[in-house]
Amino acid sequence: MGRDTEQQAWIETWARHIETMGLSPGALALLEIAHAFGFLGSQVLLMAQPLMTGIVNDTMLERAVDLLESPEMLERFRVCLEGGES
Repeated sequence: MGRDTEQQAWIETWARHIETMGLSPGALALLEIAHAFGFLGSQVLLMAQPLMTGIVNDTMLERAVDLLESPEMLERFRVCLEGGES
């Protein structure tokens, strides 16, 4: 499975979890903020990574950083949350 396919599957899985919990409106609002400050947020996550060891899976953290750094991935996530096809 390619990296792009894995990322898309991860995005779709998280979008379904968020929708199931009824948090889509809040998540969509946060995605708008992430478009503007995503890179800064990703750097904060990288700096906090040593503090998060044992609490958050390293793979999950890496995927979150990748998501925040990529406007394309953020857009795919938004489309999934809105119920569209990416």
